[in-house]
Amino acid sequence: MPEQLQYSFSAQVSGGPSMAEAKTLDVESYDKTKVTVPDGSTDLEVNIQPDGAGLTQFLAVKASAYDANLSYKVNSAAGTAIVLDAPHLFTGAGAVALLDPAPTKLFFSNSTGADVTIDVLVGRDATP
Repeated sequence: MPEQLQYSFSAQVSGGPSMAEAKTLDVESYDKTKVTVPDGSTDLEVNIQPDGAGLTQFLAVKASAYDANLSYKVNSAAGTAIVLDAPHLFTGAGAVALLDPAPTKLFFSNSTGADVTIDVLVGRDATP
């Protein structure tokens, strides 16, 4: 029986339009990772799900602080750095595939002047 992963978001322009969404995804498996990225870290490797995992449908990356000097790369330390200056939420296999169709590792770099705690939640199929 699948797990149910619920997510929601809302955004509103002050005095202007707003949008909100609340959904439930059926996923066969999930992985949650919490790690502290010490200040001065470069390409700290963090496993977020097993190699050969099934279709990834959800990926959220949340930090205890956001900064232009905090970033991650997907699946390879040689990849392109993505600045983590706000929470990152990828919902649906198409959105996750913008990063990589099968993200299994994130490589974090932190030069913010302080340690940062990162939470990662992945929802996926269990069968490749």
